[in-house]
Amino acid sequence: MSSIKCPFCLKIFFSRSGYTQHINYYLPSIVDSDDDELNFITDVNNISLNSEEFMHDIEKIDADQNMITFDDQNEEANKSFNQKFETEVNTSYPNETYADLMTLVTKYKLNNVTGNIIIKFFNKHANLNISPLSKSIEKGRKYMDNMNIPNLTYSKTCIIKYNNKDYYLHHRSLINYVKHILSTSDISEYFMQNFEMLKIDEERTYSEQNTGKWWENTEKSILDGKLLSIILYSNTTNVNTLEKSQLHPIYMLISNIKNWRQNKSDAKQLLGYLPILQANNNSEKNSANFKKAVHKAFHESLKVLLKPLLSNSTINLILNNEKI
Repeated sequence: MSSIKCPFCLKIFFSRSGYTQHINYYLPSIVDSDDDELNFITDVNNISLNSEEFMHDIEKIDADQNMITFDDQNEEANKSFNQKFETEVNTSYPNETYADLMTLVTKYKLNNVTGNIIIKFFNKHANLNISPLSKSIEKGRKYMDNMNIPNLTYSKTCIIKYNNKDYYLHHRSLINYVKHILSTSDISEYFMQNFEMLKIDEERTYSEQNTGKWWENTEKSILDGKLLSIILYSNTTNVNTLEKSQLHPIYMLISNIKNWRQNKSDAKQLLGYLPILQANNNSEKNSANFKKAVHKAFHESLKVLLKPLLSNSTINLILNNEKI
C-alpha cells in the first residue's frame, strides 16, 4: 500500500484525502505564501466524492459519535433555506476559532462539503469537550448572513407563486454592495474611471474593460458623470453530498476594477439567492408551464436586484474620500 508523508510534521497517511484534510487543517500555520495556500485549497476542493478512499476516510471520521453525519448536514441544509431567514441579528462571532474558520471558508470560496470536512477533522483531533465551531458550514454561513454588518443585511421579496407556494428572492442592496466594495482600502488604485485608447505599433488593441469599444461609445453618451460597469453571474450549487439540497447564489463584481484585482475575493460579493422552483415530478419539470415559470422567476429576480440602478439616472459614489 502506498503512503504519503507530511513534509511538515512527518506524519504518514495512507490516503490522499486524509493527507489533504491534514494539510488543510494546519494550513494557516505552515504555508508562507498565498499561491501555495491556494494550491492546497484547490487540492481539497478537487477531492472526488465518488472515490473509495474519500468515502473510506469519511466513514472513519463519522465513526466518532461526537461528529455530525452527512444526514445531519442534509437536514440542516434543507432547513436553512426551506424555512424563513432568522430575524436574530448577530453582532460578532462566538469565538476566535469560529471566526478563523469562516474567514478561511469565505476567503477561498470553499464549498460546504469541504468546510464540513474541516469541522469534522477539527472536532476529531482537538480533544475538546465542547466544539467552538458550528455543527456545519451551512449554519456558519447563516450565522454570517445574520451578522450586523452596516448596509449589508438581507431583504426578502416574493417573486412568484407557483403551485400555491410562494418563492422568495433573498437579496442585499446592490448599491450598498457597490459602496462596500469601493470602501476597500486599495481599490482606488485599480479603479478605472475613463476610456483608454490602447495601441501597440499604431494598431488598436484591447486589454481592460475600459479599452473596449462599448466603453468608448457608452462614455460618449454620458454628458456629466462616470460609467460604472457591473457584472452579475450565478450558478446552481449543491450544498450536500447527496445533491438533494440546492441554492442558486448570484454574485456581483465591478468591472471598472482592473482584471487581476477584481478576481480577489473582496472585490466580488454575494448579492443574494435566487428562488429555485420545485416540480412535483419529471413530467411537470419538463412541461412548458414550469419552464415559463422558471424563466419568469429569474427575470423578476433580476428586476428586483437592478431596480436601484434602473430607477435612478445617477448614483453618488465615494472613492478614496472623493465623489465620483
